[in-house]
Amino acid sequence: MAGSLGRLFAELRRRRVVRVLIVYGIAGWLVIQVAATVLPSLQLPSWSVTLVIVLVALGLPIALSMAWMFDAGPRGLERTPPMSSQPAPESPPAPAPIAPPAPPPSPAPPMENIPPTAVRTTPPAADGRRTIAVLPFVNMSGDTENEYFSDGIAEEILNLLTQLPQLKVASRTSSFAYKGKDFQIPDVARDLGVTTLLEGSVRKAGERVRITAQLIDTGSDSHLWSETYDRELKDVFTIQDDIAHSIVKALQVTLTPQERRALVSVATSDPEAYDYYLRGRSYMYSMARRDYEHAIRMFEQAIAVDSKYALAYAGMADAYSHLYRYADASADNAARANRASEQAVVLDPESAEAHASRGLALLIGEKYDAAQQAFDVAVAKNPNLFDAWYYYGLACSSRGDYEGAAQKYRRAAEVNPADFQVPMFLAQTLASLGQKQEEMRVRLGALNTLERHIKLNPHDTRALYFCAQDLYRVGEKERAIAMAEQALKQAQDEPVVLYNLACFYVEQDDLERAIDLLERAVSLGWGDRAWMEHDSDLDPLHGHPRFTALLSRIA
Repeated sequence: MAGSLGRLFAELRRRRVVRVLIVYGIAGWLVIQVAATVLPSLQLPSWSVTLVIVLVALGLPIALSMAWMFDAGPRGLERTPPMSSQPAPESPPAPAPIAPPAPPPSPAPPMENIPPTAVRTTPPAADGRRTIAVLPFVNMSGDTENEYFSDGIAEEILNLLTQLPQLKVASRTSSFAYKGKDFQIPDVARDLGVTTLLEGSVRKAGERVRITAQLIDTGSDSHLWSETYDRELKDVFTIQDDIAHSIVKALQVTLTPQERRALVSVATSDPEAYDYYLRGRSYMYSMARRDYEHAIRMFEQAIAVDSKYALAYAGMADAYSHLYRYADASADNAARANRASEQAVVLDPESAEAHASRGLALLIGEKYDAAQQAFDVAVAKNPNLFDAWYYYGLACSSRGDYEGAAQKYRRAAEVNPADFQVPMFLAQTLASLGQKQEEMRVRLGALNTLERHIKLNPHDTRALYFCAQDLYRVGEKERAIAMAEQALKQAQDEPVVLYNLACFYVEQDDLERAIDLLERAVSLGWGDRAWMEHDSDLDPLHGHPRFTALLSRIA
């Protein structure tokens, strides 16, 4: 009984009910005193003071109920999460910034001799799933060129975890925004909406690799599990699998036999091919033509080493598809994307990534029905694959299926609420559907995510022009224009940047400048006619002779 009362009072304190009771009591007493003094002098009926007392009394249970259910934080009014089943420490230490794990002064013993640490488990999310973000691993090799390898290890672990429906995993775009930044664990947890973080470090030297990983409960800043691996480079696949399985065990997630198989890295057994693959993936995030071309060369090298490497073919297909969409809409690039994606599916028909790449390649060829089938297979095999839902939404938008696009974008946002791109496409789709209030709600919600991302990554051109569009729509026009001009200055020769800034100037009714930017984008390689025709941001240009002529050039 005493223990139950203690837990009740602890929960009342955590939910700030006691504080609300005290503040409400003081405020209510003041209101009653003012009413007793002022109302009689206004010659109001004597029962008016009694009415004030009754209203104050009736408001008390409402205020306490609201205090129990909700909490006011930096992101506004939010539902208070349930208390962990584990007792909280009496005086928790102040959260400290995440620091790169320091390498031990002497070589670490093999994995089998280092006991993992397990402190306690973390509660599941409201929908029953555990929530986790995989932060970029710190490169401890002393050579900045090895950044691709440490980032790649973290990304591969992230990809393994996304295959488990019991986990909600923050996407690479969201978690890697903190790369090289100083931050507090509670801030990252709040921003990404997770209760656990995986961080680590990688030291690569010749044919040896040391990987340190630690799983952190964000509520208590305590370790759920940690491990150090000192192995040969060829064992990197085994290390990744072991980390994924250890995370699952620490979070007390029960796996089916099929899910256990999904946590095994079988894409390639050749560390050299894997190294080239990681190099290729590292070039896939800047949306610049030269980086897509670098990525293609790396994927080609990976395939030259291992001709059955399905993920390398999928990566190459994605690189050619993005190159076609954003920089060089040539028939050769579309054909190469198609061939590479076909080979990826043939080599690994169970790979959700391969089917998603296949869908994207079919999308750029405007084969929408076949693309839809490929995306359906991808999301069936891995419902947590963000890219599959995102590309699926793009496919629906490209064919003018705005209802379908909104559904797919919402699903992508559920998989990764911290992504800043999907809300922009969702808002654009809602505008096409005439749902202006919902569009504005989505844009306002996206602004916090965009501004937080830009604070961490001030030179991210894509975030800059997306944020400029949102700011202009909500009335902050001076900031919007300054941000748009900054994006143009940073990447004035990238077709995708010119295209999106054209959309921005359409919003300002500067149609001639918008068409100037579109013409420059097309001359530099932009060639996605279907998207341009169905882009609601460009609706005011329809019927303009220069815009009509521009569309005919792309056909």
